[in-house]
Amino acid sequence: MDSARVVDRFGLDAGVREWLEACEGLPEPEVGLRVPSRAEAAEVLDMFVLAEDDRAELEALWPGTPGVDGGWPEELWHLVGCMYRRLWADADLPVGVWRPWPTLVEAEDARVRVASLWAFVAMVPEQLRRHALRGIDRSVTVASLADVGVQVRRSRWLFGRLSVETAAWVAAQFRGRLFWVGGLQLEPALLGDQGPVRWYSEEEAAAMGAGLAPGDPVLRLHIPSGGLDPDAVSEALALAGPFAREQLGVDARVATCTSWLLDPWWERALGEGSNIVRFQRRFTLVDEGAPGEGDVFRFVFGMPRVEVERAPRRTRLERAALERLESGAGLRVCTGWLRLP
Repeated sequence: MDSARVVDRFGLDAGVREWLEACEGLPEPEVGLRVPSRAEAAEVLDMFVLAEDDRAELEALWPGTPGVDGGWPEELWHLVGCMYRRLWADADLPVGVWRPWPTLVEAEDARVRVASLWAFVAMVPEQLRRHALRGIDRSVTVASLADVGVQVRRSRWLFGRLSVETAAWVAAQFRGRLFWVGGLQLEPALLGDQGPVRWYSEEEAAAMGAGLAPGDPVLRLHIPSGGLDPDAVSEALALAGPFAREQLGVDARVATCTSWLLDPWWERALGEGSNIVRFQRRFTLVDEGAPGEGDVFRFVFGMPRVEVERAPRRTRLERAALERLESGAGLRVCTGWLRLP
């Protein structure tokens, strides 16, 4: 089986073929691919905390389910096998390295759109084992795995069907890059510019004190939906530093957050009582940020594209965002930082 056949059968693009071909050259996993039976998989799917409709549809597509092409074709097994191989190869990825993952949300075959989920299901036993060896409490592993359901729900919200558009994000936790601790998700990383994440020059950072130089360890903070209660944020920040030092071997002095939530304009729009405003006041901004309309439409409106004329105006946040854009001004994604307690 080669990746060209997979791409041809499922109508995938050249970028997916290139990604799969790179996976074919990786070492064999220490434990071979085994997607558990529907009965055995129940415990894993419980950890993913899938919405009821998402879970029912996924289970109906399970390997060997009668009525679904009589089971899985070998091209689909090859696709999942490449993903599983990639997860094993990246399980100890160095901090600061990011690996891409194919987005299959446009595939017509629903099994292809969620192929990543079967690779993640197969990897969960190894994830639990590795975390236990590092002394990471099982509750942290299980809480982190619950983000799978969040991402699947978001994909349905955005695209109207079962998929996992943000599979690269989910894969990060199987690469030791994402942990749900308290009310925040923590990502061990290195200070510096990376994609939308911005940082100071070496000269600027040197004037600010130890632990802030490009290349120094950092914890990037990510906010789960509805996760801005001030007390929960404070508790998570208090846990973050000790968790990173003791469980991950990462001694970070600071944490950063790169988000549309840190756009200073929200303070004028939402006022003192907003949890968004309370959250952003914890941070010092690095710079003025980058255009953030796309992020706002994804996370506020559940729309994959910026379409002001189609967006709803149900909440104060939605109305404020649209009025800002209609005025000719923009919305920003900003990076801010704070010293860890």
